[in-house]
Amino acid sequence: MRIAIFENLPRGGAKRAAFELGRFLAANHELDLYRLSTTESKALDLAPFCKRLYTYRFSPLGGRLDERLAGGKLTPRSYTMFGPLKQVHRQISADVDRRNYDVLLAHTDSYTQAPYLLGYLRQVPSAYFCQEPFRFLEERQHLEVHRAGLRRLPLGRLREAEEVWALNRMGRLDTRNARAADAIAVNSVHSRERIWAAYARNATVCPLGIDITHFTPGTGTVIRRNEVLSIGIPSVIKGHDLVIRALARIPQASRPALRLVMPWLRGSEPLERLAKANGVELIVEAAIEEADMLDRYRRALATVCAARLEAFGFTPLESMACGTPVVAIQEGGYRETVVDGLTGFLVEPDPDAIAAAIAALASDPSLVAKLGLSGREHVVRSWQWDKGGQALDSLLRKVATSREPASERPVAHPAG
Repeated sequence: MRIAIFENLPRGGAKRAAFELGRFLAANHELDLYRLSTTESKALDLAPFCKRLYTYRFSPLGGRLDERLAGGKLTPRSYTMFGPLKQVHRQISADVDRRNYDVLLAHTDSYTQAPYLLGYLRQVPSAYFCQEPFRFLEERQHLEVHRAGLRRLPLGRLREAEEVWALNRMGRLDTRNARAADAIAVNSVHSRERIWAAYARNATVCPLGIDITHFTPGTGTVIRRNEVLSIGIPSVIKGHDLVIRALARIPQASRPALRLVMPWLRGSEPLERLAKANGVELIVEAAIEEADMLDRYRRALATVCAARLEAFGFTPLESMACGTPVVAIQEGGYRETVVDGLTGFLVEPDPDAIAAAIAALASDPSLVAKLGLSGREHVVRSWQWDKGGQALDSLLRKVATSREPASERPVAHPAG
């Protein structure tokens, strides 16, 4: 098949998924890649696996917002998201239709969630790979944390009002664009449930995976540090504060340190203050090299995953593949990747429950080794990329051959 792929994602798990699944599809199909001039392309670049690359300039106000966009700042959303971005997506969708592909695969857009182009297509059938719905409006904590941050800025109340208006409009458009897709793919059963609740659409689970030749236990004897690992942005949603409070409940004589690995240091100060106040030894690292990340996984007693309602989460799989057990809260995608008592522990999102699991591992090196070995075997057996790749391939073939003619479909333009 000839497949058009739209991808506008920053570094992270969603981009890794788009890259690995695209690479899988490239073995049997002809791919063309569509992206914006602002799309991250230094890492996990799918372009070398595609026949053609089409890059569309996104430069609002004649380039005067370029620096802000490069830093991940989209404000004022009331202008950037509803004027210039829509124009670009209209052009992309027109070009995709004109080139008469068998199917379009659109990934979650870091700017809007469901890409606008899904609502503008009229000829080419589409599948939307949705990593998660628009959480800003679905989860109160997301919105409250974001609004509190805005209020601390100059003209904070005005910025907050503008942002809330824009986010509500974006939420409506996200629903309309997602529902315009002919099919939706998701990364987990948990995500399928969230998609049904958000969009009233069934979705096909295309499970993600990892590269087991890269994430390995290493060679020789690994000397573990008396520390646990927590990974992710310095946000309350990632649960690092919960891990700190859990460690504070373990007697100091046997309490492991906590190593936080983050993409950036900005915003880590509250966590550092919390750790100090609770007597928890904290090591904070940012943007470390891949080889160093492997070392951190291999030498930890456990990786603690406390992010709330995580859609999927690569961290547990990467940790288990490196031979390190996982302590994860019993929510979201963690319930599908971590096997309680076999590859680690699934616990309540409560400091006492997390503390008990960490303490059990800290006091028993043989248990760490046993669960680590089982975790590696579990990932090798069940969590490689071929399973999700095959599921996505089958879905795209079905979409390409079963869509009703464009002339018989209702128009689903993302107006508003």
